[in-house]
Amino acid sequence: MNKNFKYILIVFGCLIISFIIKMVFLLGLFFLMMINSKIEVNTDIKKYNEYIGNFAKEKYKNKWGMDENIFPKMITNNMNVLDYKMVYYDYMDKQFLSYLVVKYDEKDFVKEKERLNKYDSTRYKNYYSVTGFTNYHLLAIYANPYNGFVYAITDNENTIIYVELIFCNYFYDIDYQKYIPNRYLPDGFDATYNNNYQKEMMED
Repeated sequence: MNKNFKYILIVFGCLIISFIIKMVFLLGLFFLMMINSKIEVNTDIKKYNEYIGNFAKEKYKNKWGMDENIFPKMITNNMNVLDYKMVYYDYMDKQFLSYLVVKYDEKDFVKEKERLNKYDSTRYKNYYSVTGFTNYHLLAIYANPYNGFVYAITDNENTIIYVELIFCNYFYDIDYQKYIPNRYLPDGFDATYNNNYQKEMMED
C-alpha cells in the first residue's frame, strides 16, 4: 500500500475518532445539564427578598434586564400576603415566573395604587398575543417583546396581584400554566413553544 495513502488513512481515522469523542463529550454535557437543571419552586414568603428585587441573590438578580420595580421592595407587616410563588429554571437560558397576591387595608391600598399608577408603563398589547386584562384592572406594566412581562393588577377590592413572566427565545422552557392560576395571566398570553408570536418574530 502506498505510504501516502496510509498516512491519509491514519489522519482521516484520527479526525473521525476526534469527532466522535467531541460528540460524546457534548452529548454527555447536555445530558448532565438536563439532569442538574431542576425547576426551583419557592413558596416561603420569608425568602421573598432572596429571589425578588435588588436584594436578590446573585443567581436570581439579573432577569434579562427586566424591571422588577413594580413588585414591592420588601414584605412589610401591613401586607396580608394571600399567595406567593417564585419559579426558576435554568437549562440553557434563565426562566422566571413569580406572583405575589397581597390584601391591603384601605389606606395602604390607595397608597400602593398611587405608587403603581406613577410607574411609566410600556406598551404590551400584541406581544405574545396579549390583548389586555379582562378579569382585573391593570395598574402598571413593564413589557419586553423578547423577554416577557412584569405587571400589577387589582380587583379594586384592596387586593393587588404582582406577576412576572420572564423568559427568552420567544417561549418558556417550562410548562408555565402549571405554576400560575390562569386568571392572573394576560388575555391571550401564549408563550408555549412554537407560539404564533414566536413564528412571526422568527420570520422577520
